Formats: sequence, structure tokens, C-alpha cells
Amino acid sequence: MTNIQLQSISLKVLVDKEKNRVVFAESDKDFVDVLFSFLTMPIGTIIRLIRSQSFVFGTGCMNNLYESVDKLDVQHLCTPTCKTMLLSPRSSAETHSRSLKVNIDDTEPTQYYRCISGCVNSVYKNVRCYCGKMTEREYSIESSNPANGEKGVFVKEATRFMISDDLHVTLMSTMTSLSLLSKLGIKTRRSVEEKTVNIEENVLQLLMSLLSSETPLTNSVFLERVIVDQIQFDPRNTTQPIDERDADSDDKKLRVKLLVSKSNNKVLYAEGREDFGDLIISFLTFPLGSIVDLLGGNSPWQCVNALYKSVEHLNINNLIKSDECKNMLIHPKLAPYFGCDNQLLGIEEAIHPHATSRQNYFHVLNPKLLTIDTRRGGGFLKGPAMFMVTDDLVVTPLSSISAINSFNVPLSDIEERVVTVGKKEALRLLKASLFSKSSALTDAFSLKFRPKRPKQEV
Repeated sequence: MTNIQLQSISLKVLVDKEKNRVVFAESDKDFVDVLFSFLTMPIGTIIRLIRSQSFVFGTGCMNNLYESVDKLDVQHLCTPTCKTMLLSPRSSAETHSRSLKVNIDDTEPTQYYRCISGCVNSVYKNVRCYCGKMTEREYSIESSNPANGEKGVFVKEATRFMISDDLHVTLMSTMTSLSLLSKLGIKTRRSVEEKTVNIEENVLQLLMSLLSSETPLTNSVFLERVIVDQIQFDPRNTTQPIDERDADSDDKKLRVKLLVSKSNNKVLYAEGREDFGDLIISFLTFPLGSIVDLLGGNSPWQCVNALYKSVEHLNINNLIKSDECKNMLIHPKLAPYFGCDNQLLGIEEAIHPHATSRQNYFHVLNPKLLTIDTRRGGGFLKGPAMFMVTDDLVVTPLSSISAINSFNVPLSDIEERVVTVGKKEALRLLKASLFSKSSALTDAFSLKFRPKRPKQEV
């Protein structure tokens, strides 16, 4: 990782000596800002950072999805830049993250490029311009950073916080500390000891633990090996802010064919057009906080849920710097031009920071569009085309030969079922992709596949 920022961050931690675990930590704004910044990071970037340390993203099928996009030939993408956007998605909070004491997101910062004629701007190199030339010439533009790290990035300065082992963040309070000690069965001060640790080198370990452990602070302070527990998925328990009223007949629906094993009601793979493929691969661009938001605070990561709720709690107590910062954490947007027409879940795309004040003359090319345009939206996959998505979320161009060779069931056991995918189904797919290790499609559509009970004779 070449672009990470590392400055010293010290934590005072209270350790349970008998169980060798962190009870809680005390910190100022710097560490809490780093924790909250995780909510702004896209899933694709998190997977890339974790893979760089030879660690597999431990929940669901997202690692399979990332690998399949990595292997996807660029001829199947609208532009070559689309692959970079999916494997290293940018954060809409990029300018804020630059002010963090420790910023582990080493995604290339936004740069500006023009063709040699200076026709139009691009935030990626080698995008084709109106004139037919490539945007190869890098140039700089004045950019004001709205976050001042010395005065806090997301939370207000001159505030002390208490962070529990599972990353609940609260305002420092003696009674809260005593309550936590009592909850953990710690009755005497002899059972605990105070330590001061420098955490800056362990922030990536903390991110990995956050997604796979209920004790991320302990894992990070003592550098314990992270053990991934598989979480079971039940689509009936999906808490979804997307209301039934929002999923009416006017919403966009995608038509998908499912190849199903009749004997065990298991989806072998799905066939869909590029719009369905776009829906699936766009999950990689979703910020962590937006996923928790979509799932109503019920993501598979309990410690991420705790962080998310901490933002809401601190905001009530007027400890978040601004409404903009609050929304950046609990309703994070996609980075500019990372929006997708076929996303279905309604995560907003941020407006380019220079477009609002300079819109009369500052135009930026959409790197996804073949039509050389500055409008937002578009898709990642080139169409018209058909793609197949396996039950464990491997996305490839549709090949009948490859599909037949992948069957591990008798051909007579296979049947085709046609389903429509709207907001509700897209949300189930997202949740199943996070909870299920190898059967995301089967789990997401399981309510449709339950065998009917035989009618009882009177």
C-alpha cells in the first residue's frame, strides 16, 4: 500500500488480565474519526485492501464476486476504466479521508486529465475525449478540503470517547464505564490493568477484525488471528427500509432465468442481460454505511452495526461536526460517476465537487459511457449481452458449454424458472451475498422456491 497516511494515534485501554481482552478504550477524536471512516469505504476497496494482506474477505460471496470481476475480460465492459472503478472504487468522502491521522485507503486519489486539445476533463487517465484523443495530460485544480483534521474530521474536537471491544462509541462517562465492567462480570480493579498502545500500524487489522469478529479491539491490540464465523441467512428476517409501497408496478424490474435443481430447490446459476449483471457487480461500489442503512442496521457485521448506531447516538448529543458529516457516515453516497442505471436500490450518486460551483464551464466525462458524455448513470457491462451468475456470485459471459459442464446434477433434474427482480429482490440479493458463503441466489430466492404444502383432506 503506497498511499496510506500514518501518524501516531495512542489509545489508553483497560484490559481484563484474566481473559486477556480489551474491556474498553479511551480516545480523542482522531481514533474515532478513523473508525467512522470505515463506513464510507466501498466494499470493493475493502476487499482489495484485505486481499493485499493475504486475508480473504470472510463474509458471504463478495470475495467470489470481486475475483470474477478481476478475471472478466475488458471486452465485456463498457470501457476499460470500468474494471478499475469496480476493483478500486473511490469513496465519496475522499476529501475528508485525506485529513485522517491514519488513512488506510490507498486508492489513487482523484486526479484530473485532459486531452492535448484541452476539450474536456476526466478523473481517469486514457478516457476517450469528444475529439477522439485520449485524456493523457494530468493537470491540477484548486480544491478546498472541507475537513480540518486538527479540528476533527467527522466528530468534534476536545471530546473524549469510550470505545467498547465491539466498537460501540460513546461519550466518556464514569457510570458507563462501571456499567460495562459490571456487564462483563469484572468486580474488582485488580482484575484489570491499564495499557497505552499505538494503534496506527494495526488499523488494517482492525478493519479485518471489524468484519469477522465480535472483539476487534482485542484482536487489534494483541494482534490475534481473526477467525471467521459463517452467519446463517434467513430472508424472512431482512429488515428493509425499502417499503412495500416503494416497490410498486412503476419500479424497474429485471427479468432473470434461474436454472434450478428440482430435487433440492437449489439455484445452479442465473441467466440475465447486462442489466442484471450490472446490479450484481455494482455491489462492489457500495459504501459500508450504505449497506447497513439499506439493511436497517441489520448487516452481518455486528461491530459495523454498532459503529453505525454510535454515529446516530453521537449526533443526537451534538458531537458530530455537521449534518453533512452525519449523512456522509449513515447515508453515504456513491462517488461521482459510480452510479449505475440498474442498481435498483436507490443509493444516491454524489455530485462532482467542482460541478456545482463551476458548472458553466467545468465538465467531467463519465468514464463508464461509450458515448463520450458528461451525464451521470450508465452501466459497467457492455450490452446487449447475456451473462451468467453462479449461486456463489461468480459473474461471467453466458456460455452454454461452460454451463453444462458445470452441472453436478442429472440433466433431467434441471428446470428453468423465470423471476423478476425489483427493489425487494435486489435487497435480498445484497443481503444474501453478505450472509451466504456459497448459495446467495438460492437463499435470496428461497421464499419463491419453498415447496407448497399438500392440501389436507377434510
